[in-house]
Amino acid sequence: MPRLPADELSATVAAIFRAAGAGEDAAALVADALLDAELCGHPSHGLIRVPEYLGQIREGVIDPAAQPEIVSDRGATLVVDGNWGFGQVVATQATEWLIERTREHGSAAVAVRRCAHVGRAGVYPERAAAQGLVGFAFVNGGGAKPRVAPHGGRRAVFGTNPIAAAVPLPGSDPVVIDFSTAAVASGKIRVLRQRGEPLPEGWIIDADGRPTTSAEDYYAGGMLLPAAAHKGYALCLLVELLAGCLTGAGSPGVPDSGYQVGNGLFLQAFSVEAFMPLESFAVAAGRLADVLHDTPPAEGSERVMLPGEPERRLAAEGSEAGVEVSAPTWESIASEAAALGVAVQA
Repeated sequence: MPRLPADELSATVAAIFRAAGAGEDAAALVADALLDAELCGHPSHGLIRVPEYLGQIREGVIDPAAQPEIVSDRGATLVVDGNWGFGQVVATQATEWLIERTREHGSAAVAVRRCAHVGRAGVYPERAAAQGLVGFAFVNGGGAKPRVAPHGGRRAVFGTNPIAAAVPLPGSDPVVIDFSTAAVASGKIRVLRQRGEPLPEGWIIDADGRPTTSAEDYYAGGMLLPAAAHKGYALCLLVELLAGCLTGAGSPGVPDSGYQVGNGLFLQAFSVEAFMPLESFAVAAGRLADVLHDTPPAEGSERVMLPGEPERRLAAEGSEAGVEVSAPTWESIASEAAALGVAVQA
């Protein structure tokens, strides 16, 4: 697998998206977001998405030049129409509006519809946490059809429906929680399929509802399972109600709900200082973080880490060593680049 410098990869991907019709700022933002996912150890939301996005541009699913707009404004609550622009562009702007309104009102919420794939959900609450706010993101949808079966069922109804949250730790990096309410993000199955590796048990069932570890069974009509059985199912349903029903984006498993390929996104934030001085919160949160870091590691574990720390460690290492790209992913990107007249490193 080729290992390439992150900055060169980002510039190449941005050039590809510009050639496909994106503006300079949008192309750079999406390219940086995909590289960030790679660096943080989430290739399922990284470069493997480049050919997917280009295909969606050709199919008219993504309008690379579109910008989001506010269609309902009640001060602390906004409804945003993404106009089918790049999800990262739409979600980033929606997050900036969320931060502005939270600073004004103490808490705020933004519902986003008609939005393409937003990428790694945790980056948006993390932007809020960098401003001393607690942020949440709920994301539904994704593909053309549902992928996750409800607990006890054998027909897919949901997308992978991630939940993300970020809490500021003044004087330190924020705690960033970001997980799929399915047993796994579907992109991770795509990565293991490319590598020819079996899936862990408990990730999927086949088209007949039987447990399997074959990625091919998933692509032959299989389904993802919820994380943690009934608990993951409940969280998956919560995301669908907020990001699908409340935003108006629709639900992939509900006929005639208005759902189209893309993400519904529901963002919330509140100011720590609306409840207590930030300095007081920093002391309490810092003590908790210290206790967790000082907890003796269990057998097989190096140390107890806070959510978000593993990603930051990997990102620092990848920035130094470069990004390892799978051969199939790189070949696909190079082929797309050639078709668009963009030169890439061999």
